[in-house]
Amino acid sequence: MKHDYFKYYNSKTLLTLIVLILSPLLLIKEYWLLSISSIAVLTAILMFISTYLWKYKPFKYIFWIDDFSGRYEGFLHFQYKDDQGNLKTGKLPHVKTIKQNGHVITITSSTMKEGGVKSSKSVSKALSIEKTKDEQHFKLTYDYLNEGSTEQNFSKHEGTDIIEFIRNGTEKTLAGGYYTGREPFQTKGEYSKLNWVSNDLNHEF
Repeated sequence: MKHDYFKYYNSKTLLTLIVLILSPLLLIKEYWLLSISSIAVLTAILMFISTYLWKYKPFKYIFWIDDFSGRYEGFLHFQYKDDQGNLKTGKLPHVKTIKQNGHVITITSSTMKEGGVKSSKSVSKALSIEKTKDEQHFKLTYDYLNEGSTEQNFSKHEGTDIIEFIRNGTEKTLAGGYYTGREPFQTKGEYSKLNWVSNDLNHEF
């Protein structure tokens, strides 16, 4: 396993789970004189939980993060300077899809530009998660790579999203902002009303 495989696990709960799995397993091995690897069995069980059972009770309590997964739709408020240095602002429809399990989270984003043209997609990397100061919500910070589009004269670039995940009962919302390293002028903006709409992770970008 990768060294960060357990980064979303609650350490105390994980330790308890390991003891609960290994204790009877070792007794069974000793009684039946089995030669199976306890570590291999433990790893397989944890991988199964992390991949398929992570968001269901009681397994979700093994993890300290919430269930962020799904499709979110809202708006992006952008701000940039054109080639002449003139400030441009606007508001465009924006979509984020979050694919998640117990050890990996991937966020893919796209914006609907004027005329119904979809922007090139952005894919997250180097994701960091922490609880907000009031311990009520979660702050997700990640770098992303936008692949650009030659058809739209949209250059490949990197950027950073800083978003807050807010849960109110069954409602899930994302809010925050972004900035990029585009040349010759940096761009930035904010997200608004990015509301969870479904678990459908299929997207058109």
